Amino acid sequence: MHTVLVVEDDPTLRGVIRMVLERDGYQIAEAGDGRAALDAMAREMPDVAVVDVKMPVMDGGELIRRMRADARLAAIPIVLLSGFGDSVDGAHAADAFVAKPFEPERLLECLRTLVASSGRA
Repeated sequence: MHTVLVVEDDPTLRGVIRMVLERDGYQIAEAGDGRAALDAMAREMPDVAVVDVKMPVMDGGELIRRMRADARLAAIPIVLLSGFGDSVDGAHAADAFVAKPFEPERLLECLRTLVASSGRA
């Protein structure tokens, strides 16, 4: 079973993402902002991260920069989730982009591809 860290400040949307991913067999860890995500990754390394862009405390762009600069976290595949388009800060360092509002199958397709190509399948 693969673990997905869902980093989203909206608890309702985080719950929807959790439901979609759990139904597809993923184990879910959650964080409401980038700093909480880094804390979560210090405890348990996810197989992939789904990261929102606009969040309080530390936004998705800064989280992605820190992950890519950290040797332990740099290889974790990242799906950027945003309603602002793929030209947002941090998008270039993400492995995939999914626009909000998202289609559940599109998100699942991205996760399956990233997990398979990362050798974590």
